Formats: sequence, structure tokens, C-alpha cells
Amino acid sequence: MASRRLEKLASRLSGPFAIVLALLVLVVSETGHRELKSLSQERDASVEAQLTVGRLRRSLLFMESATRGYLLTGRANYLEPYFQQAPILEATLKTAQALSLQELQSKPVLAQLVDMSRRKQSDMQEMIRLFQSGDRLGALMLLETDAPQDAMLGISDLIDQVIRQEGAKFSVAGEVRESSASVSRRLIWVLVAASLVGAMLLMRLGKARERDRLVHMSQMHAERDLLDEEVTRRTAETVALALHMERVREDERGHLARELHDELGGLLSAAKMDVARIRKRMPETASGNDLLLHLNQSLNAGIALKRRIIEDLRPSSLANLGLQATLMIYCREFAQRAEIKVSTDIADVSLPEDHALAVYRIVQEALTNVAKYAAATEVRVSMVPTDDHLEIRVVDDGRGFAPQSGASIGGHGLQGMRFRVKACGGDLDIQSSPGNGTSVTATLPLPLHPQDCVESPTSQQTPARRRSDDVATLAQAAVVRG
Repeated sequence: MASRRLEKLASRLSGPFAIVLALLVLVVSETGHRELKSLSQERDASVEAQLTVGRLRRSLLFMESATRGYLLTGRANYLEPYFQQAPILEATLKTAQALSLQELQSKPVLAQLVDMSRRKQSDMQEMIRLFQSGDRLGALMLLETDAPQDAMLGISDLIDQVIRQEGAKFSVAGEVRESSASVSRRLIWVLVAASLVGAMLLMRLGKARERDRLVHMSQMHAERDLLDEEVTRRTAETVALALHMERVREDERGHLARELHDELGGLLSAAKMDVARIRKRMPETASGNDLLLHLNQSLNAGIALKRRIIEDLRPSSLANLGLQATLMIYCREFAQRAEIKVSTDIADVSLPEDHALAVYRIVQEALTNVAKYAAATEVRVSMVPTDDHLEIRVVDDGRGFAPQSGASIGGHGLQGMRFRVKACGGDLDIQSSPGNGTSVTATLPLPLHPQDCVESPTSQQTPARRRSDDVATLAQAAVVRG
């Protein structure tokens, strides 16, 4: 019980303790960093001041020597060092003037040094100007006075004073820097020791939590295994249900097509025969003939509508003409209905009836989506076999859509196509983007086996039924001719 209370107390204090330690480490580190940075800046300024006055001394000496040689000899080549050092002297004086504005120990000396150096530079310029203007005697008299020498001695004394002061300041800043670094290091060691103690307490607390976590994880794994089993079972049931619904859908389509063909087709054919018999027995009157002609046209339209509905439900041409001819006929009729140009490249491929029906439905759904949503002007339909797969592609130049948006156009139809292709062991790829049309590509493996696709009840007509249909068709043609 006491151990549990201790763990709870440690758990509550661990967070604030870690935060306090982190803040202390941050404060000590930041304070030490700022102090060291300030001392480093002071040392750098001292070094810069010493280097600057050293360059100043060197430039003035070179320029004075060049001036003396030129005044004594009159040879212009003696002035070359003067002109070389003039820009260097100017840059050095600007640096020294900038340093004289900072908080340096030699700040007043630097200001005085800059003033005396500029006066010295002005004196040398004046001597050169007098000499070049023809007053050689005046220039030499100015040179032989004690003023130039006194000025250089004063400048040299000021430079030595700056070097001494900044050197002493550099040494003091170094000592303070070492002391500050030592204090920061000791404080950090103390904080590290406190952190280690806290880490040991947290490790002890972590072990207890790890034991609880392992128990909890074992329970979660057991529950997850149960959930996985349940998901697998439900998924299998869902897939089986979807397969069953697809079979039932095709079964209902085939049944409805047969009912329309047998029942409605027979009624319409009988009605046409009755109309033909009535026309033979009725007297030749204009009104009666017009009425019977209109009735005959209505029956013909009903028979055509019945045929179109039957073909949409279950195309009989698949069994009679094959997949290639069926797709060609459907594409031609689609082009006429939708007023869209359709180009085809459909190879003659022999497939089992269920697989041919799946391919037909894929093309049918793709073209239906084109008519409803694409606003296309041209569609390309192709079915090309290779060594190991069959590729069915429907490409339009319509408005397109974004498949990744999750709200794809014709979403349910696309899902239906995807299900048919997956059931046949193939893949469905949809490529589209707004304004760039849509490409639907179904890839089915070859050779296909009957059990690969969704099985649907056979829609093949028996020989007797086929003969009955052929007789009915011939009878209808005879009535129309009569």
C-alpha cells in the first residue's frame, strides 16, 4: 500500500520536477552563454583596437618615410608608398573612429589618436603640396621643424597607451570568462546529478508501469484476435452476399428477358397476326385502313421496344454472334443514341459466356457513365488480348473528374465494374482529371476459367426455344410483308 502511494506521488511530481530541472538547465546555460558572449565581444573589441592602432602606426610610418624621401630627393617614385598607404590609412582611421564610439577602456585615447593622425596626414599633404607647387624651401623648412617629429612621438605614445589598456582589459576579460565558465560547469553538474536522481525514480516508476502495460497489452491482443476473427468472418459473409446478389441480379435479368420474349413477344405477335386478318376481311375504306395502319405501327414500335429492353437485360447476340459482334453492335447503337463518335478496336476473343457477359457489362457501364456525366465528343473502345491477359479500355475526351476526391462521378457504377473485374481475378484502373477526360482500363488474366468470374444462371436458350423464337420472328416478318 505504501509502495503504491509512493508510486502515485512520484507520478504526480515527476512532471513538475522534470520541468523545473529543464528550466534551471536552460537558465544556467543561457546566462552563461550570454555572459561568455559579452566577454568574448569585449575581448574581440580589445584585439581589434590593438590591431587597428598597429595598422595605423605602420601606415603613418610608411607615409612619413615616403614624404621625407620625396622632399629630400625630389624623385616622384618615393611617393609610391605614400599613395599605397593613403587608402589604408583612411580605412584604418574610420575603424579607429568607430571603435572610439564603443564602450572601450581606451575610448578617449582612441578619439585623441584619430584627431592627431588626421592632423599628421594633413601636414604631410601640405608639405607635398608646397613642394609640387614650387615652394621647395617652404616644404623643407616645414619638414625640418620639430612639429613632425613631435606629432609622430605623440601618436606613438597614444598607440602604446591603447595597446597597454586594451591588453590589460583583454587579460581581465579572459580571467572573468574562465571564472564564469567554471561556475556554469559546476551548476550544470549539480543539475545533472539531480536529473540522474530523478531519472532513477522515473525508471522505478516506469518498471511498474511496464508491468501494467504488458498485462493491458495481453488483454488487448486477445480482444484484437477476436475482432480480427469477427472481421474476417463478416468480410467473407459480405463477399459471399455480394456474389449472391450479383448472381441473383443476372438471374432476374435473364428471367425477365425470357418472360418478355415468351409472354409479351407472343402477345404482340398474335396481335399483329390479328391485325393482318382484320385487314383482309374489312372493306377497303380509308378511315379503317388508316386506323389499322396506325395500330400496326404501334405494334411494331412495341416489338422494337421489347427487343431493345431484352437486349439491354440480357443480350442474346452474345450466344448467337459472339462478344466481338455484340460489342460492335452495342457501340454503334450507343453512338446513334448518344450522338457521340465511337471508334472501336475490338479483337475476336473466345470467352466463356459468363466472362463474355462480364466484359459486356463493363463496357456497357463505362459507356453509360460517358453518356450521363462526361459530356464527351469522342470515345475509343478497345479489347486487345496478349499472351497472358485481356485488356478492355474505354477512353473519352470529356470533362473528367478527380478519382481521389472520394466523390467520383458514377461511383456506384464504377464500384460495380471494379467488383466484376476483381471477381474475374483482374484489375480495374481509372485515370482521370478535371478537363482531361477519363480512361477506364480493365485487365483480365488469360486463359479464363468458368469459376474465375461471378457465376450467373445460364441464359442460353434451349434448342426448342430457339426454334420457337425463329418461327415467331419469321411469322412477324410475314405479317409485316402481308
